[in-house]
Amino acid sequence: MRPLLTAMALGLLAACGSVQEPAQLSAVNEEPSEVTATPVEPVAHQVQIEGILGTLSADEVRRGLEPRMRRFATCFSRRYDEIEVLGGELLMGFRVNREGRVLWVRPVRSTVGDRETERCLIDVAAEARFRPPRGGEAEFTYPLMMELPEGVRPPLSWGPERMQASVARFGEGLLEECRPAGEPGGYVVTAYVERPGRILAVGVTTDNPELTDTLDCVADSVRGWETATPGSYPARVQFEVN
Repeated sequence: MRPLLTAMALGLLAACGSVQEPAQLSAVNEEPSEVTATPVEPVAHQVQIEGILGTLSADEVRRGLEPRMRRFATCFSRRYDEIEVLGGELLMGFRVNREGRVLWVRPVRSTVGDRETERCLIDVAAEARFRPPRGGEAEFTYPLMMELPEGVRPPLSWGPERMQASVARFGEGLLEECRPAGEPGGYVVTAYVERPGRILAVGVTTDNPELTDTLDCVADSVRGWETATPGSYPARVQFEVN
């Protein structure tokens, strides 16, 4: 069993401005993936093929991202006024250049359910600096999880079937509006729903990196959907739109 990434306990501000019991911001039970050297695929008409995917150790990834833990936590705490039940896991995918600067970072998998928070986490991660990878540019994944502050009841858990009617009604229009014509792939949506069936917040990921720029469009579209009501307490649901 490989060691867990370091966890950091942080006190977060509640919606009313008082300090709650510290919440846990930590990496989930998953080590950043180490990249082995792999040849770059030839590109048509490329005169010279340069570089290979290099390697960063788990410890080097940790050292690059742990100084940003407090800023990661702030991405969550600033949204508590609107989404008291906000929490979840974000798996981020990185590519780092030969100097240790982030070329790109994108959400790979998420249960956070709020695009604004996900975007904030990505922006903070994009400013990280790492040790120059050995052997060329490196790619890896890094997971973060924010637990709910102590005393906050978790949202109700809905299965994807609760959104089936809404996807059937609105999904095709979403894809026509947001996904470029001819581009493959779909979206995994996580949403918070409150009564009377109002979408409170939406987070989105995709398995096609070419669709990353369309995630805001998808989140904006889903926020306008109508759905079933969860009753007196918000629900969180994850579903696919393909």
